[in-house]
Amino acid sequence: MIDIAIVNPSRSPAKCAQVGVRKIISTFYEGVLTSHEWLRCRKSTGAADIEYYGQYPGAESRDLLLNLSQEAHRSGVEVHPYSLVAIAGVWSGSRRTVPRTIIPDGRIPRFAVEHPEYMSRGRDGRSWLDWEVGEPVLGYDIGYMSLAYPEVREYVIAGLVAYAREFAADGVQLEFVQVLAEGEEVWPLGYDAPAIAHYTESHGSDPREIGNDDEPWTRLRAGYYTQLMRELREEFSSLGRNVEISVATEGVWSAPDGAYKLMLDWPAWVDEGLVDALHPRFWIIDPHYPLSYPNSETGSWYVEPARIEKEIATVKEVVGEKCEIYGTVLGKNGGGGIPVGEFVERTVAAAKAMIEAGSDGFGIYADDHLMSETKFWDALRQISTGRF
Repeated sequence: MIDIAIVNPSRSPAKCAQVGVRKIISTFYEGVLTSHEWLRCRKSTGAADIEYYGQYPGAESRDLLLNLSQEAHRSGVEVHPYSLVAIAGVWSGSRRTVPRTIIPDGRIPRFAVEHPEYMSRGRDGRSWLDWEVGEPVLGYDIGYMSLAYPEVREYVIAGLVAYAREFAADGVQLEFVQVLAEGEEVWPLGYDAPAIAHYTESHGSDPREIGNDDEPWTRLRAGYYTQLMRELREEFSSLGRNVEISVATEGVWSAPDGAYKLMLDWPAWVDEGLVDALHPRFWIIDPHYPLSYPNSETGSWYVEPARIEKEIATVKEVVGEKCEIYGTVLGKNGGGGIPVGEFVERTVAAAKAMIEAGSDGFGIYADDHLMSETKFWDALRQISTGRF
């Protein structure tokens, strides 16, 4: 049987189990934990300050996540809540149109509101709090907290550990949103006080006076992400049971030697035994985001099976048997995009490419619209039995 992971099911875990699903990657993450509350926010064009005006919906998801975990375990399905790592805020929807529209409504963790000093900054010293809404500093209108601060790593880890302790999670999935702005090849943030001090002390020069792609400087910043993974593994080892750590993202798999440039040195994480599973993700529709797929020359986020197979094979060559691989397709489109029949065909073709390239399992991120279709579940049943 080929294990299948599915994100945030709109159908019961029992139904998932019937078609071969063995893992649920739950997207109930924002605001579920009282210690990690998110707030609503807005920012007017040209304004210097962000206004906060109440809690972002999510606290009610606590019971949903607990019920999901209990039902899943009764059905023999694992639950792996996932979390956006060190996200400090996001403007809703403004990255989805060209030219960018200003949608001055978003969300931000209370922790980031209370500790603006922990925001990650660019060479010019500005953070997401200082950017204009829609300013193309990154590929997303999104802010980050700096993992160079031990306090931020502690905050991130506390939330992930709470999933295991409070919801009996079988594992956690860390999602890293590291899409660059057009023309960029190296992560532009991380010019944060601890990192600058560390580099200056070690190299005798200010990193703000050298290129952003300077390898020692880039690797130093990436090292804080690796430190997070080490500390998380250590925390989980104290729980007395195995809690799986998986990583999901796109755009960092085709060039393993350069993954550190996006701060995600996943080959090192695998070598150190810090991750149990990798979920390389690929869009099988084009969501028409302003940027093309990371490292793509197609001008589209849609990734064809041939490229999927090549990237999974690359990951397999690096990983070997050190950890599991779950090639994952992204197709959440709210009923827009392509017909369900065509989507199902693309799903099966992508799964075939992944499995033949060495993926241990298959993952799919679908929305409620797709999961209401019988054809969708039939396709999962087909994939789980290896019928391509």
